[in-house]
Amino acid sequence: MQYLTRRGIKWAIATTGGKKQTQRLLKNLTISRKVPLVTGDDVANAKPSPDVFVLAAARLRVPVEDCIVTGDSIWDVLAAGRKRALPVGLLCGGYSQEELERAGAFRVYADPADMLMHIEDLGALSW
Repeated sequence: MQYLTRRGIKWAIATTGGKKQTQRLLKNLTISRKVPLVTGDDVANAKPSPDVFVLAAARLRVPVEDCIVTGDSIWDVLAAGRKRALPVGLLCGGYSQEELERAGAFRVYADPADMLMHIEDLGALSW
């Protein structure tokens, strides 16, 4: 998140978890109030519906199809792909690389640190 912020790349947090639960999980992180937070409380449908990602993109004022969605479940990958966002999988959620790729993940990384080590795969260096 710091990498994206330093480079002026817009990002959001989108989860179908509830707002109170999500705020508890994020309380020890330093996140600007300018970063959109979309939770399951903000949308009618949970993943694999793309609603949370569509709303997050709208709050960023970016077309959802221009977004990279990073998630740790097949539901994240499926939801992103349904609106032509670029789905990227993380293995830290318990799903296998094969499961994430079968769901449509463009790339799969072990965790966020691994993704950062390979960020050029996603074109984030050129933004």
